[in-house]
Amino acid sequence: MSLGLGLGAQSASAIPFTQCPNIGASPSCSILFTFGSGGTITTQVDSSVGPYDSVEDTLVGVQNNSGGIVNSMTLTGAADIFGFDGDGIGTSSYLGTSYGSTGYEGPNISFSGYNTWPYTTGTVNFTGGLADSASAYFSLEGSPSSITSGGGITPTHSVPDPATLALLGIGLPILGFLTRRRKNLDRQ
Repeated sequence: MSLGLGLGAQSASAIPFTQCPNIGASPSCSILFTFGSGGTITTQVDSSVGPYDSVEDTLVGVQNNSGGIVNSMTLTGAADIFGFDGDGIGTSSYLGTSYGSTGYEGPNISFSGYNTWPYTTGTVNFTGGLADSASAYFSLEGSPSSITSGGGITPTHSVPDPATLALLGIGLPILGFLTRRRKNLDRQ
């Protein structure tokens, strides 16, 4: 299921977002996207956290409190947020461990579908899905305002696989039968 949503509530914060480690000049995330129940998305910006590269690249955190799994999110921001220029968090200057082909991915993150110039839209994929109560982090080009000033966020939630639905379909009638049988035994 895909939901098109705006950026939701935006607020400034002085509390460090613990979803991101200390990378470069950033002690934590500059931006935190939180998925809440009912499809809500909250965007918070910690204005006290500058670019991790001391120039313009932003460390972004994601927290899933939706009650379900989030498989991906599509971001649309100002020009160049997906214009990866080689100084992502996975480069030797920062983590030294690349989690993906661009060097901007965090653990269990990949990017897809980012457009050509002006690189304003792309999809952040959570490998295996971002479970409820779990968090992730990655980096993007540009300042927090260039990331949060765009057209929005579109999360993609998972739907139960066919095997889970089949088990549910088998289990409910059995529960109904057992409940009815118990009521009949109680009457005797």
